[in-house]
Amino acid sequence: MPAADELVLEYLDNSNVMIFNVIYDQFQPYSCFDWANEGNNELPVMISDGSSMDLGGQNTLESLFFTETQMPKHVFIDHELRLYYKHAGSMSNSEVSIIINEMLDEME
Repeated sequence: MPAADELVLEYLDNSNVMIFNVIYDQFQPYSCFDWANEGNNELPVMISDGSSMDLGGQNTLESLFFTETQMPKHVFIDHELRLYYKHAGSMSNSEVSIIINEMLDEME
């Protein structure tokens, strides 16, 4: 996902931003290891979190924030570990950047 990689690289050196990916439904069609091998070692941490809600998964990170099964999902948690914003469905890099920059501005 080159566009997402560009977004992550934009914030890579900012110690106030942590970006990670959660992968569900391993082997549908790729494993967590397969996805990691396709990426860049400077890009986000990747977490395997079992089955998605769509395939019957329960007690996952996904289920902490969402009831709908639409993918992808975006969760923004602020520096005080509070939910800042969540969105089910695609977001553009500019939409994601706006939210991250708002969160950074609120830290000041």
